[in-house]
Parts: sequence; C-alpha cells; structure tokens
Amino acid sequence: MKMSFFIDRPIFSAVLSILIVVLGCIGLFLLPVDQYPQITPPMVKISASYPGASAQTVSQAVATPIEQELNGTPGMLYMESSSSNSGGLSISVTFDISTNPELAAVEIQNRVKLAESRLPAEVIQNGISVEKQSSNQLMTLTLTSDDPRFDEIYLSNFATINVLDIIRRIPGVGRVSNIGSRYYGMCIWVMPDRMANFGLTVKDLQDALKDQNRESAAGELGKQPISGQDITIPITTQGRLSTVNEFEEIVVRANPDGSIIRLRDVARVSLEASSYSTESGMNGKNAAVLGIYTLPGANAVEVAENVRKTMKELSKNFPEGLNYEIPFDITSYISQSIHEVYKTLFEALILVVLVVFLSLQNWRASLVPLVAVPISLIGTFGVMLVLGFSLNLLTLLGLILSIGIVVDDAIVVVEAVENYMEKEGLSPYEATKKAMQGLTGALIATSLVLAAVFVPVSFLGGITGLLYRQFAITIVVSVLISAVVALTLSPAMCALLLRPAHGRKNFVFRKINDWLATGNRKYTGIIGKALANPRRVLAGFGMVLVFIFVLNKVVPSSFMPEEDQGYFKVELELPEGATLERTREVTDRAVEFVTALPAVDYVQNVTGSSPRVGTNQARAELTVILKPWEDRKGNGQSVDVVMEEVRKELKKYPEAKTYLSKPPVIPGLGTSGGFELQVEARGGASFENLVTAVDTLMKYASQSKVLTGLSSSLQAEIPQLYFDVDRDKAKFLGVPMSDIFSTMKAYTGSVYVNDFNMFNRVYKVYIQAEAPYRANRENINLFFVRTSGGDMVPLTALGDSRYTTGPGNIRRFNMFTTSVIRGSAAPGYSSGEAMREMEKIAKERLPENIGVEWSGLSYQEKKAEGQMGLVMALVFLFVFLFLAALYESWLVPVSVLLSLPVAALGAYLGIWVFGLDNDIYFQIGLVTLVGLAAKNAILIVEFAKLEVDKGTDVVTAALQAASLRFRPILMTSLAFVLGMLPLVLASGPGSASRHSIGTGVFFGMITAITVGIVLVPFFFVMVYKVKEKIGAIKWKRF
Repeated sequence: MKMSFFIDRPIFSAVLSILIVVLGCIGLFLLPVDQYPQITPPMVKISASYPGASAQTVSQAVATPIEQELNGTPGMLYMESSSSNSGGLSISVTFDISTNPELAAVEIQNRVKLAESRLPAEVIQNGISVEKQSSNQLMTLTLTSDDPRFDEIYLSNFATINVLDIIRRIPGVGRVSNIGSRYYGMCIWVMPDRMANFGLTVKDLQDALKDQNRESAAGELGKQPISGQDITIPITTQGRLSTVNEFEEIVVRANPDGSIIRLRDVARVSLEASSYSTESGMNGKNAAVLGIYTLPGANAVEVAENVRKTMKELSKNFPEGLNYEIPFDITSYISQSIHEVYKTLFEALILVVLVVFLSLQNWRASLVPLVAVPISLIGTFGVMLVLGFSLNLLTLLGLILSIGIVVDDAIVVVEAVENYMEKEGLSPYEATKKAMQGLTGALIATSLVLAAVFVPVSFLGGITGLLYRQFAITIVVSVLISAVVALTLSPAMCALLLRPAHGRKNFVFRKINDWLATGNRKYTGIIGKALANPRRVLAGFGMVLVFIFVLNKVVPSSFMPEEDQGYFKVELELPEGATLERTREVTDRAVEFVTALPAVDYVQNVTGSSPRVGTNQARAELTVILKPWEDRKGNGQSVDVVMEEVRKELKKYPEAKTYLSKPPVIPGLGTSGGFELQVEARGGASFENLVTAVDTLMKYASQSKVLTGLSSSLQAEIPQLYFDVDRDKAKFLGVPMSDIFSTMKAYTGSVYVNDFNMFNRVYKVYIQAEAPYRANRENINLFFVRTSGGDMVPLTALGDSRYTTGPGNIRRFNMFTTSVIRGSAAPGYSSGEAMREMEKIAKERLPENIGVEWSGLSYQEKKAEGQMGLVMALVFLFVFLFLAALYESWLVPVSVLLSLPVAALGAYLGIWVFGLDNDIYFQIGLVTLVGLAAKNAILIVEFAKLEVDKGTDVVTAALQAASLRFRPILMTSLAFVLGMLPLVLASGPGSASRHSIGTGVFFGMITAITVGIVLVPFFFVMVYKVKEKIGAIKWKRF
C-alpha cells in the first residue's frame, strides 16, 4: 500500500481514528476500576473446631492429618496453620498466581475429605469448611444503636438475618463475614451438683437431647399400593424444638416410681450467644461489624455503590433506634488515588501541549499532535478491555508515561513536512508525500524498538511479572496506536491543515529559535571536543558505569512504596491468660483516646482476637480509620504522624504491649505492612528449642537500628491446669477414659449436641456448666462420672490436677512448627534492608536445626529480588538484536546501547538525592527510559549511517546528523520531561508510587538530553573507527 493512500483519502483516515476512539470509549466505560490488578495469589482457607481441646491437641489430632494430605497440592507455594487453645484450627494454603482458584479449592476439598477418617468425630460433626479466601476487603458495614433493647447479641443476629444474605447476593461480592459475631445458640447451662444428686452424667443429657430434639419422617396414610382409598394423608409429628420452654420440658429420665426428671431440673436453658470469645464495637459503642470482600476481577467502585444503594433500601425497614454506618470503604481511597492520577494525566497533557506549541510555533501544526495524543490514549482503553485489564493505578501510570512518548511520532511527521515546505517550497500535499516516503520506515522502526524494550518484561513470572505487564502492555499498545495514527491521520491532517510560513514570527518564537540555534551550535561544538579527546570521554564513561554500580548498591531496595491508605491497625497484647473483661477495660481506654484525635474518623475494635494469634481473650485489635485525605491535608495529620501520637500514648499502658502497623501495600498479601518471617523448628528441633531461638532472634533484632515494630506470634508460657488421670484406678472402677474427658470438656468448655430451627435458620445447641461451676480448680470436685457398678464418683477421685504452663497457640508453616516474626524498616531504611538485616541476624545467631522462610509480601519481594539485572540485560539484548536486524550490522547498534547508561545514572541519582527506593515503579520507569533514550539515539544514528553509506566522512556525518536531529530530539524529550513533572511534584493519595516512577524517569531523561545525546555521535564515530581497524586487519591478513 502506497503512503499516499491515506493522504489522498483523509475521510478514510479520519474514520479509522474515529473507530479507534469509539472502541476506546466503550472500553473506558466498561473497564472495572480497582486499586491494583488481580495480583494477589489465590488462597484457600480451611477452618475446623475441636471445642475444649488445647492448642497441642488440635495441632496433633486435627492439623497434622489434614496437612499431611494437603502437602504437595499442585501449584501450592506454602501453607500455614494456627491451632489455638480455644479449639480452633485455621489452615491457609497460598497458591501460585497462575493457579485457577476454583480448581485449587476443589483440590483442597478433596484432600481434606481424604483426611476425615483420621480426625476426631466431634471435629467432623462441627464441620470443616473450605473456602476461597477473598483478599480484597472492600468495606466495613456497622449496625449500631443507643437503645438498650438492641444489645450486641441482637445487633449481630439482626445483621446476619436481615443484611448479610442480601449483601452476599450483590454481583461482585465474594464474601461477607460477621466480625466478632454473637450468633444465636440454645445454651444448656448445667448444674453439676444437681446432676450428681440425680445420678446423671453428661452422656445422659446428650442422649436425651439427641433423642427428643430431632426431625423424623412419620410416614403416610393411604400410600400405594392400596385399593378403596380416596385420599392419602401424611403423618406429622413434632420435630426439632425451637423455644426455650420446649427445651426445658425435655425428659432426661423417667424413674420407676413414676417421677420425671426434666432438663429444667438440672440446667438453666436460655437463648443467647453461642460464643462469647470475641466482641466487636465502633467508637466505643456496641456494634455488629460486617466485613465485605469482593470477587477477583470485580469492579470495586461499582460493587461499593451497589452495597450503598442496597443498605439505603434495607434501612427503611430497620427498627426505630437502629442505624447503620460505613466507616471503612477502600473505594474512597481508590477513587481519590485514581482521581489524583487523572489530574496528573491532564496536567501532563497540558504541559505537553505547551511544549508542542512552542516547538512547532504554529497552531495549525500543533493541532496534528494534539489530536493524535488523545486518540492514542483513548484507543488504549479498548485494547485493555479485550486483554481483561482494569483501570488501576498501574495502567493509568502507564498512560501518563505514554503521553510524552506518543506525542513524538506526530511531532516528527509535522517537523518533516514543514521542513520540506520551507526548504524546497513544496505544497503541503507534496511535502507530506515526500516526508512520509522517508519517515515511514523510521516511524515503524522506532515504535517497534520501544515495543521490543517491553517484550522481555512481559514474560516475567509471578506477581512481579503481572505488575510489569500492566505497565508494559499499556505503553506498548498506546505506542503502536500512535504509530498507526502517525501513518494515517497525521499525514492526512498535514496535507489539509498546514500552510507555508509567511511573515516574521513573534518575539517569543524568535527567542526560542535563537536559543535553539545557539544550543545547536554549542552542542556540535561539544561533540567536536569529545571526538578530539576520546580517552577523556571514555574515562568519563567508565566512571558513569562505576557510579551506576555503586548507586545500585547504595540506593535501598523495596518491593513497592508504602502509601497513606487512610487507616492503620493497633494490636493490644495483655499477659497470657488475661480474661476478656480485663482486655475490654484496656481496649475501651485506648478507643476513647484514639477516637478523640482530630484526624480520626472511626475506631473499630475486635476484643478477644488478633491477626497474629487468632482468637485469644488477652488480645484486641483496633482498626483506626482516618478522615478523608483532603480534611487532613496540610494539617500535619498524615498516617505516620497519627501513628506516632498513638504509639506514644499506648506506651504508657503498663498492662499491655502494643503493636502498630500499616495495611499491606498490596491488599491480601500478608495481614500488615512490613516484613513477615517464619522461624521454623526443623531437623528434630523441639518446641523449647524454637522458643529459645525466637527469644534470641528478637533480642538481637530489637538492638538493630534498621528494624522497628518487632513482634512474635509465639505464645510459649501460658498458664494451664494439667489433670493427671490415674488410668489404673479408672480401669478398676470401670470408668471409660472418654467419659472422664467428655465430662470435663462439657462442663468447662462447651459441647455441641445438635441443632434447632428458628427464623428459618438452623442454630446449634450447646451444653456447658453454669459460670460458678467452672471458675476455679476446686470446681472439678463437683464433676461426677458413673462407674460400671452405677455409682457416681467425682473426677478428683480419678486423678490429680496441678498448674503448669504450655503453648497457647501453635503455628506451623509447611508442616514445621513455627513462630511468625513481624516488623518493619526503621525510618530512613527500606524493606529490602530490613529483610537482609533479619537474614543476617538469623544466620549469625540461630542454630542449624532452626530455619527461616519469608511469607506474604516478603515472599514476593524476595522472589523478585535480583530480577532487575535480568530484566535490564534482556532489554538491552532485545534492543541490540532489533537494531542489528534493522541496520544489518553487529557494530552500529553498539553506539546506541553505549549511550543508554548515562540516562540510567541520571535516574539513580534522582531517586538517591530524593531519598526514594529502588522499587518496581522505579524499575519500570528505567525500562521506559531505556526505550526513549534508544529512540532518540536511533534518530541520530539512522541519519548518520545514511550519510556514511553515501560516502560522507564518518565525523562529518555524525556532526550533521546531530545538528539536524537536535531540535526534534530536544522538543520531544522536553515534552516527555514536562509530562513527568506532575508525577515528581505529586501529592495526595497514592502519591508515593507517582513519585517513585516519575522522579527516576524525569532526571534520567534530563541526563539523556544533556549528556546522552553527546555520547551518541561520539560512540557512532568510535564504532566506525573500530570497524575500519577490524577491516584493515582482515585486509592485511588476506
């Protein structure tokens, strides 16, 4: 196809661009909006309970059989489990990012099924749940009331019955959890002394409940085959019981004398919460708290909007005095962050427009690139939709980087057309035809080189690869669309719009042209000096390489920058064994202080639970939600300032340790920001060895200036009561061991017997002793069991009890007993430095039978470590191979490649001076920088090579090429640099990532257009001289 095809058919060219814009607009409206793409590894959670069992028992009897089956599941990265003294077990299996979460959940379900035959019957009766873990918490919904009728139990169950199920049905909602729930249960509060007086045991009570609280089919009158019957009548009976009164009337035993012992004679029956292990609140008041999580790939903003609409409708039917609030909504942060990125996008666009106008000095000429840029950017949205991308921080940052790139092609076309019109006096039509004949190959080549830069990045695996891919494909698509527009619409517009220049230009434009002419003369003069002193230039280049190497070591590394996400978490740790009542007192005091801070909007508390150890009465977790960013702006109320204020206050609490943490950088990767290290007992190491190792590690880590906020999940010395059964005596009296343990468990813990129906739902029936009968060690005297002779004997006659200590929570990582150590980098240090410090201390201080592994975000950061070198090597290789093919030479591309390190040095110096880290954002900026610097170098090298091929002297050719290309290179590069300025000066939500990506590219590009463009012609000459010498040596040999 001739290039004049599009010039001769401007309407065809316009239609092509309009189609691109229409498809882009469709994509823009349909693309889901989220903070990040779906980069959280799939996670499947298994939950089981063994009420009354210790952490040791749960770990050995429940966790071990299940973990043995789960080990080796295809695609599994690691698994971690937590067994608690409350009888709970939680196992999380994390899979590789490429694993299908649906298939992973099915595979785990099948493997758990295989383990069931080796589990205690009660664990299976309580149920084992397997669910895909939805990592993206969308929002928190709370129901509150000042009316004393609506206590916490009422609120929690009202939320479950009337709100939770409806929210679950909203498209895009993955999971809704009732945090700190007080789910209804029928509680049988047994009085052991009365039970003993009547000669009854726990087993008698269980049998009576199972026998009289059951659903049964009673049959049907007139069922076929039968004759002479007109109708059939089903027989119904009373099935499951549903009221307190019905349970009280249950017959436990009918005596021979005709008397009856009913349940109310030996127990108090009440409908209340089935568990009192945790409680939740909001701003110091009782509240039902619902955590809402999204499905992978769902449009978070749309889902949040639908939740709000649904709650508005539901609240119309709420009882008077009951209110709802949405204290936490991640979409407000997402929306603010994306709004800030859009703002940056438009600021960059305006600055680019300004540079284009000052460069082309003609509104008609400026119109061509100004139309081309929006078409390229909007068209990208359509391709993003087809590729399954979302509108997130990464793709939008990619588009900001693209602005300065896509404007280049149109500027190059207009510059060339105006040049022919001015120098050869051609008409706009003829000038456009001639310009496109020479430019078509160069436009395609430079666009493909830029695309080639991003090709190796797209093939990286894991989360790093996904993050890179979001940037890379967005930039490549916009660049390729820009090339299409530059080859179709731009020449058609040039032929129609451009006019030969007449008259004198205004003062501003004349000054700019004088400045550019002066700059051009000085530029060629500097190149001449460089060529006259090659050794000095080469020595300077060597120093550049040394500086890059040194700065790469000096600049701290991290995975991603921490952002002010508008909230943080506080964990309160009381001495082990502290009751919920004691924990509540400290929590209430902390909540009162934090709520009064001017920057704080809401404080959500879950007392009796902790993200590090799970359910534990001695722990509490506060989620502190700050006011919107614009309300805190300029008042010194950043998340770090507020955290420091809270930390200072909570240090004054003598009864509790406190740990403050930011949310993880990527939602779902870990429970908090900072690092997560698993310290494992390997090679036959005992639990005691692990305790010693963790104490040692914590001691030396706390002395390091690199680390802060250290905490361990290990609960080693928890007060426990050990009951030593006299097995000989029990056997002699004919008391089964199971009766001894089940009696203790039922009275002091709680036993799930069966179910009852209420509100069209199924609830559980529990047996437990009344509070005064399970308060202290002496109460065991009142627990009786029946001997084989029918006599009742107290448990104290069958064993002795003594106080001891033991683990309160046993965690395992990949089947090793482990302790999770969490912490973060001290101010002035990066996460990479903190991780290396922990590894160093572990290597120096821990014995051989204790190992360490990273998990959560730290695992991904460790996996990504060292990939930058590989990425840059592949980028340079792809650029080299592409240019070698383009120029049919192995040596000419070297002159392009050798000019690129200077740009990298500028980028490193920029982030070093501003105290930023070498993270993923900086690295993707570096890859973009290489592509742009290479593009500029190609513009010089291509022209110089053409002149050399015509027979021009290599030095003359290099100087001519440099002089001719100086203006377009400077103007396109300035457009890009000014497009980056809003990123460098960014503020507001998500500004850390914008600083990280913008600063490196900004300073790198400045270095490239001041020093780099001098080195391009210099190395071009050097390469040709080397080529001549090689040719001369070959000639002599020949």
